[in-house]
Amino acid sequence: MTEIKQGHNKFYVGENEDNRQAEITFTEVSPNQIDIDHTGVPKELGGQGLGSKLVKAVVDYARDNNLTVSATCPFAQNVIEKNEAYQDVYTK
Repeated sequence: MTEIKQGHNKFYVGENEDNRQAEITFTEVSPNQIDIDHTGVPKELGGQGLGSKLVKAVVDYARDNNLTVSATCPFAQNVIEKNEAYQDVYTK
């Protein structure tokens, strides 16, 4: 199983933040809200559900920190809107 690690305003897969294979990044919109602005998974790692796992990591982070999540990244927005379990933290 691929280990998802937490960095500064991101979650990633790879050795360290400087050597990432895949990542999802977010910015602070307000003290209570973050926005997912980028999800990047290379083609060679595609089709494994890695992007969705990265979105889940951000959603879990938001829950743990009492934050809401918006998504300007189209991929993340699609994943969140289609997953009923994420609606408690999602704000459009």
